[in-house]
Amino acid sequence: MKMRRIAEKLLPAAAARLPLLAGAGALALLSACGQENRFVAPPPPKVTVELPLQQTFTPYLEATGNAASINTVKLLARVQGYVQEIKYQDGAAVKKGTPLFVIEPEPYKVQLEQAQAAEEGAKATLINNEAEFTRQQQLQAKDVSSGANYPSPFIVV
Repeated sequence: MKMRRIAEKLLPAAAARLPLLAGAGALALLSACGQENRFVAPPPPKVTVELPLQQTFTPYLEATGNAASINTVKLLARVQGYVQEIKYQDGAAVKKGTPLFVIEPEPYKVQLEQAQAAEEGAKATLINNEAEFTRQQQLQAKDVSSGANYPSPFIVV
């Protein structure tokens, strides 16, 4: 109920101000419509005059593109393995015979040791076969051995 009384008191005051606000808005609209849009030309630019100069000129061209080398070398490995060290720098001159890479030596050391062990085994087999041949020769000379145990000269040992 109190709200209704407050609203009844404020409503006549607001109604009295409404014609004033409408008049101010109409006045603003009418005052803006009086001017026309006109084109105003900009001032002419300032021009400076210089005498021509005579001087040397170096022509050059800036362009984007790709560069390719005329001489190229393909590096191919003769052996397999992991590269342990690179012994050259890109773009540096390299002489013939200069090592370029160091490849991991462990697998090759193992292969060398295996080959050396196989060589020692073959030498031991040769010594054994020579001793057996000499023994069979001596037994054959005494007629103690049969000819089947005596190796033929055509048999490859």
